[in-house]
Amino acid sequence: MEFILRPTGADICGFFNDAEYEMCLRWMQLGAFYPYSRNHNGKGSRRQDPVAWDKKFADASRDVLNIRYSLLPYLYTLMFEAHNRGNTVVRPLLHEFVDDRDTWDIYKQFLWGPALLITPVMEKGATAVKGYIPDDRWYDYHTAKQVGVRRTTITMPAPLEHINLHVRGGYILPWQKAAKNTKFRQNRLGFVARRLPCQHLWSTSTFTCEEVTSYLGRKQRKTLNSDTPERGQYLLTSFKAELSTLTGVVVHSGLLAGEVDPPTLGIVRVWGVGRDQVIRVNLTNSAGIQHQLVPVHNIDTQELTVNTTGQWCVQISHSPCSGGRAPEERAGGGGQ
Repeated sequence: MEFILRPTGADICGFFNDAEYEMCLRWMQLGAFYPYSRNHNGKGSRRQDPVAWDKKFADASRDVLNIRYSLLPYLYTLMFEAHNRGNTVVRPLLHEFVDDRDTWDIYKQFLWGPALLITPVMEKGATAVKGYIPDDRWYDYHTAKQVGVRRTTITMPAPLEHINLHVRGGYILPWQKAAKNTKFRQNRLGFVARRLPCQHLWSTSTFTCEEVTSYLGRKQRKTLNSDTPERGQYLLTSFKAELSTLTGVVVHSGLLAGEVDPPTLGIVRVWGVGRDQVIRVNLTNSAGIQHQLVPVHNIDTQELTVNTTGQWCVQISHSPCSGGRAPEERAGGGGQ
């Protein structure tokens, strides 16, 4: 596995010889999280692209590639930080948990940045996979439920159409509804935020304890500009979730006029909000005008969903709870 700063990725399903069904599908799931993701082989070999197999293969491949495309704002942010700060995009667990010696020899799991843990299946015929849960709070990407353990190896169900993904508590991941390519991805921007178990604060950054940056770059017309950051042709937004409020501030806005519209906020999702019923959400627009929204609170998964109208600031309140404890939780989100 390669851990370097710029886009990298093996030819998914292999370049030489004929691919096998199960191996190729598991590789599609793994390869969806290569910085450079491409199913590719040489002349003379049997076709191995997803639709060359069967409907089950194509559907599973589409599902995992849609996850990749929905997380492109997060991937773009990681690429931006790699370009400007020398950070890694794909990284081993030891990069984030260097004090935990159990992470030093792990090579069958990896991270996107600090916040997304990928645990692929690497063995033939496996329907479950063992994965290490580092010392932090983690949530299942597919169900929004908290894992509930840390610093331990667990066995995760892994049917053929499934790859295990977990999101780290205390981070906000920007995302958009998947589309065929970035030219047509003009969907609303959103976030998924996870509860941080410390001092009523959401840590939402790879480099501070308070904010996360979302980067959206665009190429100009048909000319690919590798120096887009130097030209200033990008949008950089800082998001912070503290106590019961999520806010966003545009740090740099240099998108080319007429090329792409700035993203607006869509659906906000907060994971780990607890079981104290959330009764209202106040949305404050850039003019300081408040709007009261009705959230959807899933008590079972402890996920809160808020449908916004394209503004930045969201504040959440709970119903009174026993013991006089302050009932505030933090806000975050996801958009479509």
